[in-house]
Amino acid sequence: MHHEPTGTIAVWSPGFEEGFVGRWRRYMGFGDDEKAHPLTHYRNDTEEVMGDERFFFRQAGLLHHEGEYEIHNDGWGCTVRTSSKTYFSQVIDRMLKEPADLDRLDFDPPTLESRYHDLGRQMEQVNRLGQCAFAKIGGIFIRSQFFRGEENLLIDMASDESFCDALFDRVAAYLQEMALQNLRRTNTWETGMIVNDDMAGLIGPVFSPRMFERYLLPRYHRIIQTCRQAGCRHFIFHSDGNVQPLLELLIECGFEGINPIEPRCNPSLMELKRKYGRKLVLLGGVCNTQILQRNNRREIQDHLRPLIELAREGGVVLGTASIPAETPPEAYDFMMRCIEDA
Repeated sequence: MHHEPTGTIAVWSPGFEEGFVGRWRRYMGFGDDEKAHPLTHYRNDTEEVMGDERFFFRQAGLLHHEGEYEIHNDGWGCTVRTSSKTYFSQVIDRMLKEPADLDRLDFDPPTLESRYHDLGRQMEQVNRLGQCAFAKIGGIFIRSQFFRGEENLLIDMASDESFCDALFDRVAAYLQEMALQNLRRTNTWETGMIVNDDMAGLIGPVFSPRMFERYLLPRYHRIIQTCRQAGCRHFIFHSDGNVQPLLELLIECGFEGINPIEPRCNPSLMELKRKYGRKLVLLGGVCNTQILQRNNRREIQDHLRPLIELAREGGVVLGTASIPAETPPEAYDFMMRCIEDA
């Protein structure tokens, strides 16, 4: 975070899609009864810790069965249909159907003790593994679209500024308090906070930089200033996809780092380092969708070599976006061993 040269290459480990972990265990020779996991098997220098920030936390749970399906309240203001046969769920009802519904809805308080019952276990693991823990919150856009629906929210952003102001104000104030609660309860002031707000696809953000500036910049600036005044030192922004058009605005908000910097849709770490220097800590940058999938050891080494040298200069933490289920376990294992042996 201080952009100082380092002899150890810092590692930011991703999430893993369902299916990869089982294949990895078999490849590594672990038995079915062993609880081995890539997140704990390899060195992983960072971790994100958080409470349960669902708006309607106390309402979440199973409502009833419909044949092979389960009908749940997801805690975000939606009724969803799920099946054990698929990863995906279907939203069948929303509490925020119309903008006027916002006035009659009250979020559960961020101060509820039951939201944080798992934090002790999370911090025990962080301390046991010697990791650098970041307090985590979801972002203003993604949490609002969980509530309103992505298509509805994007239409609202283009056509109903007064409603979006009211919604984003509510969500930002709520997330700010969640951030402060997480920071206090985990004592992660010195390392800081990561905000996960997926808002981009392969070719760019799902809305224009002008909309980010209009709706999100002032609210993120307020959250970061409040948390900084309370003692939080660093702020990292996470979004999959191509966020390059938003980088200057994210810096203006007060963010000091970005993650995961997918090579298939963003400039390389080298390009970003040349352009932004000490303005941004770069976390990620390793290709998880093409190079690892081809499972060519020479190609993996050639890809990693300049990234490792860049990381030695400081301000870079190597890692990938989430690992797809079809990723060859031997490719991921080889990648991690190359970084560890550097």
